[in-house]
Amino acid sequence: MSAAAGDVFPYPAGPGGTVPPQYGRLLAEDPVSRVRLADGGELYLVTRDSDVRTVLTDPVFSRYAAAVLPGKGFGRGQGTGIVDLDPPQHTVLRSPVVSAFGPGRVARWRPRIEAIAGELLSGLGDEPGPVDLVSSYTAPFAGRVVVELLGFEGARWQRVTGDVETLLMSGGAESPEAAACRDRLGDAFTTLLKERDREPGDDVATVLLGHDDPEAGGGALTEAQRVTLLHGLVISGYIGIRDLLARHLYGVLTTPGFRDRLVAQPELVPGAVVELLRFYPSSNDGLLRLATRDVELSGRTVPAGSPVLPLVSAACRDPRLVERPDQLLVDRARTPTLAFGAGPHQCPAADLATVQLATGIGRLLAAYPGARLAVPAEDVEHTSRLLPLGVTELPVLLRAPA
Repeated sequence: MSAAAGDVFPYPAGPGGTVPPQYGRLLAEDPVSRVRLADGGELYLVTRDSDVRTVLTDPVFSRYAAAVLPGKGFGRGQGTGIVDLDPPQHTVLRSPVVSAFGPGRVARWRPRIEAIAGELLSGLGDEPGPVDLVSSYTAPFAGRVVVELLGFEGARWQRVTGDVETLLMSGGAESPEAAACRDRLGDAFTTLLKERDREPGDDVATVLLGHDDPEAGGGALTEAQRVTLLHGLVISGYIGIRDLLARHLYGVLTTPGFRDRLVAQPELVPGAVVELLRFYPSSNDGLLRLATRDVELSGRTVPAGSPVLPLVSAACRDPRLVERPDQLLVDRARTPTLAFGAGPHQCPAADLATVQLATGIGRLLAAYPGARLAVPAEDVEHTSRLLPLGVTELPVLLRAPA
């Protein structure tokens, strides 16, 4: 079978930035579907949890072979970054990153993460009228945490993340402004590495130099590899957490009863974050793989040489895995979903991201238990302007009316 005639992938998001409604039909009727792209290409969509896990973990599905395919979108036309490589080349870059975001460092950083959230929230509710939680909270929270964790002084977050955002907004176009941002970032990362080489710290740059954990292999990296890794990490740590936290706060404030349950029972926050990650993932699409031999998935043969897109967001709503998958439930029993991926490309900073999201939500509700959207939920603009998926603004009244 293949997708319905006339459908061109990717599909528009569903209401409130949720997964496209077509994913439900694919899960039920056509879990391995051949679809057309707007540029004339074709690929196989894989939606069920078991099949998506296979694509993410079985080496027969090559990420690198897909990354060097012509075209744009879904990770095509790349081939040089950590997300583009297969083992063993990928392992050389990934091992020090896994060490840099290990549970020990995350535990040591938790008090600082909580302190940053508290500093940002202090006095925020004194502002007259609505507060945009993206510009006032989720962006500075994500930016300050990642920039400090990489090894910079905290005050550098605005310059570093501002340059990152300008580069992403350029869409790859080479303008004088984009070139200046790229040069500044390169200089900043190179200087940081030199500083940490002289004076190691409890940060990512130190691990990438091989000082903190020699067994992780950071010492074998070239300077260019370290700079590239730092660049990618600041993008994912800033844009990714900024947008995820904003979407999750949108879910908390728009789902009936969700906010009130978390205010009354803050111990539910960690489990609620797992559910929010399932319901509001960072992307509705994913990174392409290429089948290097014939493979059978859900009874259908995917021929060798076929591009395959594992839809993690669809797998997170697989009714074979999750009851009532299209409902956001504050007290859902934790389900082992693929929100952070699986296999060689599973998110190495999943522990850090989970702590940041739980802290960002929990601290906001503790400080402002009456927080509510200042506009109708349908008026909040969901966007994929930089990375999928975020909200342009999240206007919120932080205090209940007198």
